Amino acid sequence: MTFYQRHSTSSSSYSPFLLLVILVVALGLRLYHLDAHGIFFDEKSTMVVSQGIVLDGANQKDVFDKGKLVFTNEEFWHEKKIPDYYEAMTRSDIGNSPFYYFLLHHWMKVFGLSDFSARMMSVLFSVLTVWLLFIFTRRFFQSERLAFTASALAAIEPFFVAYSQQARNYSLTFFLTLLASYLFLRALEADNTNKPSLKWYAGYAITAFLGLYSHFLVASVLLAHGLYVLCCVRKLKSWIAFSFSGAFAVATLAWWLVYGGGQNTLFSLNHQTKVYLECALNRPYNNPYGIILPATFGNVVQKSIPMFTDLWVFTNGLTEHLAGKKNMILATLIGVLLMVTYHFSQKKHPFAHWLVIASVAILGASAALYKDYTLGFWALSMALFMTYLAVQTLISRTKNFAKSYLWFLVIIGIIPTAFLIFNAVRSGHTYGLMQRYSGFSFPYVTILASIVLWQLWESKTTIKWVVSAILGIQLYFVIQTLQTIYADRSIKYNYRNTPREPNPHYAAAQQAKVLYQKGDTVFLPAPMAHFDNPMDRTYLPYSVVDAQYFNLYLPKDRIFVQKLDTVNVNKIRLKKADGQLIELIDLKGKRY
Repeated sequence: MTFYQRHSTSSSSYSPFLLLVILVVALGLRLYHLDAHGIFFDEKSTMVVSQGIVLDGANQKDVFDKGKLVFTNEEFWHEKKIPDYYEAMTRSDIGNSPFYYFLLHHWMKVFGLSDFSARMMSVLFSVLTVWLLFIFTRRFFQSERLAFTASALAAIEPFFVAYSQQARNYSLTFFLTLLASYLFLRALEADNTNKPSLKWYAGYAITAFLGLYSHFLVASVLLAHGLYVLCCVRKLKSWIAFSFSGAFAVATLAWWLVYGGGQNTLFSLNHQTKVYLECALNRPYNNPYGIILPATFGNVVQKSIPMFTDLWVFTNGLTEHLAGKKNMILATLIGVLLMVTYHFSQKKHPFAHWLVIASVAILGASAALYKDYTLGFWALSMALFMTYLAVQTLISRTKNFAKSYLWFLVIIGIIPTAFLIFNAVRSGHTYGLMQRYSGFSFPYVTILASIVLWQLWESKTTIKWVVSAILGIQLYFVIQTLQTIYADRSIKYNYRNTPREPNPHYAAAQQAKVLYQKGDTVFLPAPMAHFDNPMDRTYLPYSVVDAQYFNLYLPKDRIFVQKLDTVNVNKIRLKKADGQLIELIDLKGKRY
């Protein structure tokens, strides 16, 4: 009897209380240290753009005048119109994410302008993703225990936790793409049972276009859906309905690129490609954007392997803990030994018992060779073994609907990263090979990991106890990764290994609220501006982003007279009416 036959119906013995516990854990992990560290550049852009303001003031000529340099926060918050929002997205985020900015704008109208508030919306959608993953898994794989496992893994997955703590569009897009997949499969399910499917296709079309309006790379998920239809769907009705739904989503995006706030998107993308290619060829390690390498075969493989391994919970962070070719060869051989042992144990071969003993002995002996990397190399052996179980699950005989949905998980688990690899090769550089751009795959690979875990647990083999024990130890890597995220020391997720201090602009604004009196003036640094992208260039010769960030946190019911300081370009200072100068903050080294 297969896993699906044993668990093809939901069990009523599982209380909704367990799901609530998982969601509470997910919420707690995402709220912990939520605003302990200052927002970085992308988040600052988010805050400003969501208010219809262009970074560096291109649509604030009535505020920042290069002649007088003096303004008030009342002038800064002049009412913005739709063209202002379009221009802010066009110039400051290449026209990307209009739906996210729309939601965030109204979210902060209700909950206020703060780092915590901006990040809290990401937390909400990340927790909703954990909930929806439960619904998705229970519906299409008809097993509550599998649904609980998948949602529990998603709750503690470092990737989801890290991006839930950023005021960016990622958590929203992960939720929308999972919802789109749910509606997509419900539509196909209705077609297969000859039930009305129009509402599901309509919901899919709307969710797909909202996803594209949250991040353009959602297109890779729709591409995966199309490939699934091509490979696994045989009904002409489904092909036609899917084509119309996809065409609707793409048409709305085309409208945005031609008539909305994305009119300069293609220009900006082409310019970025040229800049990144120049960096890759001439200054791969010394440029403002991080390490950018030419898209040679070796470089693409080197950048892609961590993206694939981090998707699979059994290998998340594995590449950071391995060193030495001989050790990797040994770990691979141990993984193969575990596969052989499992195979013969399933068939109850007389040698199986001795293979189990040999596996345990070799694992123990390997610890002496691995030394400080023991857990990492054991994780590699377990990862290979669990991947073997995943392949075995895919090729085993099971019900048609389960087989089809398993391949759906595989397709959507691979296509987003493959899409990025294709773009890297086409553009000639590796800049876009980042986990966050293919993060849409995480929910589906998490389901596949849950299936493999239950496949192992329900097997009648002795080796499962050895593997389960080592997989339990692997939780150490998850905890370790979460700790580095909370400490703001994760290169992969926080993009740094030196922790940020709390938001300096917010801290300065809080001091100003207490110390400022009528007749005082706040001096804000305005260094000379440097623009890599022509779309960023404004009418001003100096940057006003510090002034913009500072004003985000000032109360709107008081007047603060402010002056741009083009000489002292690192300090925010308060000049009292009697001439006394008070330093509110020194921004040197704190513009993250």
